[in-house]
Amino acid sequence: MKKIILLFLLTFLFIVVHAQEFENEKQALTTTSTTVGAGFVELLDPYLSPFEYNGFQVKIQNNSRRYFSADNDKLSYSNRLFLELGKGNHPSGRNSMLFFNTNYMFGVNYHMRPADNVMFLAGASWDIDLGGKYLGRNVNNPFSLDLFTDINATAEVQYRFDLWNRNMRIQYGAVSPLMGCMFIPMQNVSYYELFVLNNTNDAFHFSSLHNKRAWFQYFNFDIPFNFNTLRLSLHHDYLKYSANEVVYRKNAITFSVGAVMHLYAFKGKKNKIPTSFIHSYE
Repeated sequence: MKKIILLFLLTFLFIVVHAQEFENEKQALTTTSTTVGAGFVELLDPYLSPFEYNGFQVKIQNNSRRYFSADNDKLSYSNRLFLELGKGNHPSGRNSMLFFNTNYMFGVNYHMRPADNVMFLAGASWDIDLGGKYLGRNVNNPFSLDLFTDINATAEVQYRFDLWNRNMRIQYGAVSPLMGCMFIPMQNVSYYELFVLNNTNDAFHFSSLHNKRAWFQYFNFDIPFNFNTLRLSLHHDYLKYSANEVVYRKNAITFSVGAVMHLYAFKGKKNKIPTSFIHSYE
């Protein structure tokens, strides 16, 4: 009986010590933000029309960032996913172009802290973009497919300051492609020839600074509240690329509003919520 009681006490002591170690151990949080916005867009797609179309778009975007390890606050990884839907109008107002665009990006960031309230991030990312445009008046080729992937250079600066008894934060960042691959068919080749007859000559092209220049920049203003953080964003997306002696262009400005949250997932109903967290949003 004494051996059973002793074994029970030792087991209980081990569980208590292990639980305290888990509570004191740092846990890496995922910082995520979701925003919804609308804005203005200019589109030039010579495959469909030689004219530039001006209109509006709506956009929903999710960003997340997390340290690779809770013991290292220098290196993090990030994800970005967005969806755009919009409509552009012909300069005469007699025709319109419908479009959509989706993009996923994965990046790695190195954190630098020259001051307590300033943080710089520099890194690289890979992204893939899929979209399309539809022009009903174009009988022969009413649809244009947008498909490309890139290796990008990324940079961001964060600045924290106190205002109205709240710890505000502003962020400015930029993404620019360095090299990749893009889908641009010959202007007189239909999609029936491309995908049914496998006539894909001169449809896929290597892209770099010589034939593709893009600049996606964003400005975020975060206002903390008791249970959440409000995010106000301004996005500028400029893209110009060319192949087969044809130049494509996109220029868009979007105003967004959303929320910032910190997430941590753990298994088991009996596990206690850890109290020592570390996150890339500092």
